[in-house]
Amino acid sequence: MVAEYNSKFPPPCSYVMEYNENHVWDWSDGAGMSLTAATQLGEELGYQLVGTNLSGVNAFFVRKDLVKENMFPTPATAENLYNPTRPLTFFHGQAAKRFLG
Repeated sequence: MVAEYNSKFPPPCSYVMEYNENHVWDWSDGAGMSLTAATQLGEELGYQLVGTNLSGVNAFFVRKDLVKENMFPTPATAENLYNPTRPLTFFHGQAAKRFLG
């Protein structure tokens, strides 16, 4: 399972944005959930944190019954596997001349 986390809130901070069905992101930092909160939710649902991506956006979880010894980094904690925000820029090739979708 992949969950997006807000790396603005590093471990051990546990942050979860209050639910608002009418919420529209206003470019502020107070959105989503921290990696600690995502890890806690994963634990409650039977998943183990196994990694995060370099840009500090996505957390990867595997069902606990599928995790084998020495398969993933340990300890499987938010503190150990946290990646901070890293704005990454990639070249995406040439712009399309027309929409093909």
